[in-house]
Amino acid sequence: MRLRSILREAWRNASTGTARCVTLALVLIGLVVTATVAEISTVATLEQQAADFRAAGGSVLTISAPGRVDGARCESLRDLPGVHAAGALTVRPDEPVAAVALPGAPMPAADASPGFPAVVGATTDGGPGLILTDDAVATLGLELGDRLSATTGTSRLAGTYAYPRDGRRDGYGYLAVSVTGYRAPFDECWVEAWPMTTELNPLLFTVLRPGGDADDVPQVQQLNSTLGSGLDGAGLFHERVTRFGGLLVGLIAAAVALVTVRARRVELATALHDGMRRRDLWTIVSLESVLWTAPAVAVGMSLSLAWFGRDGDLLVGAILGARVTLSVLAGAVAGVAVALATTREKDLFAYAKDR
Repeated sequence: MRLRSILREAWRNASTGTARCVTLALVLIGLVVTATVAEISTVATLEQQAADFRAAGGSVLTISAPGRVDGARCESLRDLPGVHAAGALTVRPDEPVAAVALPGAPMPAADASPGFPAVVGATTDGGPGLILTDDAVATLGLELGDRLSATTGTSRLAGTYAYPRDGRRDGYGYLAVSVTGYRAPFDECWVEAWPMTTELNPLLFTVLRPGGDADDVPQVQQLNSTLGSGLDGAGLFHERVTRFGGLLVGLIAAAVALVTVRARRVELATALHDGMRRRDLWTIVSLESVLWTAPAVAVGMSLSLAWFGRDGDLLVGAILGARVTLSVLAGAVAGVAVALATTREKDLFAYAKDR
């Protein structure tokens, strides 16, 4: 058969309902949407869980050893795989910063290495001055760049950071942080790492300088343990129930395609009996299959990309959508192929008798 004749035959079968393209397209769209929505919802929940864990400071580890933390060594930890920020800190409770507007509520002062603001997610303008918590800034009615009049002098507000009461270590909610250099010894080293790994814990001890009393044991803590001691995001992702959704709908698509094409075995065997070449028959049925698989693929990919595209993570959406749609497409192709391969001209009489 010529290509024009093949295309005309495929279109005739689709437009007249012989190929059941509309019904099959709706079935596959339903399968794809169900599996894609389940996958999207599960992954989005895991992403939100991880975001909440990090936002609460659960991914921040601290090591405390008064006067023994080397600032440069502490900040060098950010070069390790998975470590996003690292900085050293020393709180000076005996030298508080008392704002003139609130002399009765002095804020504990602290010195920090340059990398510390990134650990707590501070917003800075790059200039010198104090970094205060959002609560302190709101209480004092300040904005970035404003001057803070204190009983000990005037300072500039160079940055702010959030430190809510959500289970984090106490004592840092109204801290007035001054960023210094690396040379002076610090009391603590804070490290934010994601994904979390137990391999980081022993490396924290490398920031310590020699010395210290035998009873002065360095303390390694999680900044906020209310959401658990750790979150294995990769493990939760790989163990999610919906990871089998694509395989399941692929098998269903294969069964639907197999049954649908086999239901036309009298028509297909008759075409072979009338002289149609088998390859022409395969081409016609394949073209018909494209008409009812393409809408499902388009809907599944569009749904996944639209959902994850809101946050700019199109790659995640493309991968999740492809896992489902390609599985459905492969199942449909396999079902059609098996049905055609098992349809033979010599069995035409048996097909007609069993119809």
